[in-house]
Amino acid sequence: MIAYALRAVIFFLLALMIVLMVCGVLYIKEHLAHIPDSELPDGNIGDSTGNATVAGSSVIPAAPFIPGEVKIVLDAGHGGDQPGCVIKGAAEKDITMSIVLLLQEKLESEGAAVVLTRSTDRDVSLLDRAEIANNAGANYFISIHCNSYEEDSSVKGFECYYYQSAEGENLAESITSSAENHSISTRKVKEENYAVLRETAIPSVLIEVGFLTNTDERGKLLSPEYQELLVEAIAGGILSYNDASS
Repeated sequence: MIAYALRAVIFFLLALMIVLMVCGVLYIKEHLAHIPDSELPDGNIGDSTGNATVAGSSVIPAAPFIPGEVKIVLDAGHGGDQPGCVIKGAAEKDITMSIVLLLQEKLESEGAAVVLTRSTDRDVSLLDRAEIANNAGANYFISIHCNSYEEDSSVKGFECYYYQSAEGENLAESITSSAENHSISTRKVKEENYAVLRETAIPSVLIEVGFLTNTDERGKLLSPEYQELLVEAIAGGILSYNDASS
């Protein structure tokens, strides 16, 4: 009788071990499988590699590299609690964001890849803007701003800046020439030690699209038609320079 009892216990234990092993395999399969991007926790998005990146992070993952494709980082100046110059209700941060979004659409329609330092009304530090450009594997960095000069409201004009870079200077000249060809009032290209130019390792240009302190130019900068004209000029200058440099 004891032998039969021991044999029954052994069979029971074996059966129990098999059941536990099957349950373990099912648990591992269910809980360690890849989580689809749509099921990632709120506040995260999937990047092109399938890894999660924090939404709103100042560092934007670089898009996949496509041979022969030009990649451009567009920077809408100011944002969030940093409105830039505000003249009679016209805020620099809003105008620059509007122009950058239009410029993104234009450049992408021409086959370029575009990375934005911001796509919403939020503050991004100057160093973070440069870091985005340096990490993106881009060809060019273009920062869009509005100018002001309260000492003389007659001062106006589209103006490009570069810093210690022959490529940056040539890019600025190309954009300025394109603006002139679009009948936009322009000013001479200048070199300036701006942080977003100094800290960015690729050919970079900071564009002051016009003076908000000039009544006529402020009205134009608030006009969708004039913003479209600016976009045509800026995109044309960038792509012309890229074609000449290729």
